[in-house]
Amino acid sequence: MASSDKIKRLMIKVRSQAARIQVLNELIDIDTSSKDMHQVLKEMLLLTVRKLNVEKGFIIIYNKNNPNPYEYGATNTSEQFPDTGLIKDICDNSITSNKPVIINDTRLHKRMRKSRIKNIIALPLMFKKRPVGVFIVINKRRNLFKKKDLLLFRLVSRFVAASIEHARDYKELEEKEKELKTIYAIDRIRDTIKDFNTMMEAVLQEVTHIIDAKLSFFLLYNKKTNKTELKVSGKLKSSTFVHNNADSIYEMSRSALNLGEMMAFNDISADIKSAICMPIVVSDDTMGVFGVINSTSPTGFSEVDKNLLNAVAKQSDSAIFEDLEKTEIKNAFQRYVSPDVIEEILAEPEKNYMRTDKREMTVMFSDLRGFTAMSEKLDAEQVVEILNQHFEVMSDIILKQRGTLDKFVGDEIMALFGAPVYTESHALKAIKTALEMQKAQKEVSIKFKKKFGITVDIGIGINTGEMVVGNIGCKQRTDYTVIGDSVNTAARICSAAKGGEVLITEKTYAEVKKLVKVKELPAIKAKGKSKPIHIYNVTGLVKQ
Repeated sequence: MASSDKIKRLMIKVRSQAARIQVLNELIDIDTSSKDMHQVLKEMLLLTVRKLNVEKGFIIIYNKNNPNPYEYGATNTSEQFPDTGLIKDICDNSITSNKPVIINDTRLHKRMRKSRIKNIIALPLMFKKRPVGVFIVINKRRNLFKKKDLLLFRLVSRFVAASIEHARDYKELEEKEKELKTIYAIDRIRDTIKDFNTMMEAVLQEVTHIIDAKLSFFLLYNKKTNKTELKVSGKLKSSTFVHNNADSIYEMSRSALNLGEMMAFNDISADIKSAICMPIVVSDDTMGVFGVINSTSPTGFSEVDKNLLNAVAKQSDSAIFEDLEKTEIKNAFQRYVSPDVIEEILAEPEKNYMRTDKREMTVMFSDLRGFTAMSEKLDAEQVVEILNQHFEVMSDIILKQRGTLDKFVGDEIMALFGAPVYTESHALKAIKTALEMQKAQKEVSIKFKKKFGITVDIGIGINTGEMVVGNIGCKQRTDYTVIGDSVNTAARICSAAKGGEVLITEKTYAEVKKLVKVKELPAIKAKGKSKPIHIYNVTGLVKQ
């Protein structure tokens, strides 16, 4: 008899486990079925209502940073719960205590009885120990809530919490992506259109497009002359709308300028229902205001719209109004050299740094070892993450040493020393950079080992010699780079460098002989070279 009871209990346990597994599978299907958070939450809620056999269910999303921290994520009814205060109190209690609210008999709860609640479970939705919402189910149709109901409810709630957080992350990524696209679009306009009026027209058209406003404007104000100039998107400048509301536009702009930060406006006039204005400082005497009027959304301008306008304003600073020649130089070199090198270039306007020139320089190539094998072991996203981190660290070192970052080719980095601003010590700077890169790569590789289980080393090749440097390319595209046999030699010895090695040629060694420690290696034969290349492995610097 005891054995029979034991078997029955075991069978009940197995059936409960099977039911939870089935629910788990359904939750996974729902979670991957859509990127719409409210749709996913609705499906999970309906599944819960069905499995627990309850009348009503509510998923409440919690955001402590909002003035009203609770909003409905999903409900299985056609309307929200009538007693909003009661729902808020239940949510507050659940989140504050971080415990479920379980009431199987509400006869002692007058307020709940008044709202026709017979029994209730409210669970705090937690993601990584942070509350993201509350899941409430009301009125089990038969019997009372049991332990197995709570177990199943907890299982669903974990998925709901993760869905809310993942949806927030996805939304944030979308917003960041839109913000980046906006920045790139404004940069592209700035880089391609030289005429100020034409450029501002294009910028304002872009603003109207990305923010979905009826009108965007830019007001330029000069403190010395006390003059203002209003530029409006499209052909609306001479429209009745602008004519009738010019005073309101000026007033909103002045308010933003006086406050010195973004301002939002609502119901300014019969025509202006919503607006946001963002001031910028153009120069000591000149200020400006970017603004948008009348959102096409019924709820008005959102926080995302404000962030986008802020991004536009930041990209449209005084650089727009700089001398066109300086802007051209900046555009040509900002991808390659550090800001202080650019400032040196701009300080010597008589020199033509864009001109193609032949001079003695040092060129460096750096290459990841085992990149192909690594690419086969890891996902594409992981490979990109490794490359991005590697390039970022190495680029910072190159620019810090006043090197010129020529290009990335696959996993290879090419850098120049001695141009555009010439320095006699270009060979030594290249070697110092390479040694610092090897040291930094060891530290980065430790992180990669922990995260991805791989070791990533680099080999570096350096050569000094005469080469052609300048803006090289065609009408459609030019790059500041170097060409010549000396460049090819550096690439060849980089290919011969093992992980952790910094190989230099005889010509480079002659420039730094008394300043570096080296180990001479056997000469190598390189493709396209009639004579072997003598190489040295740099082991350190001589202390001065």
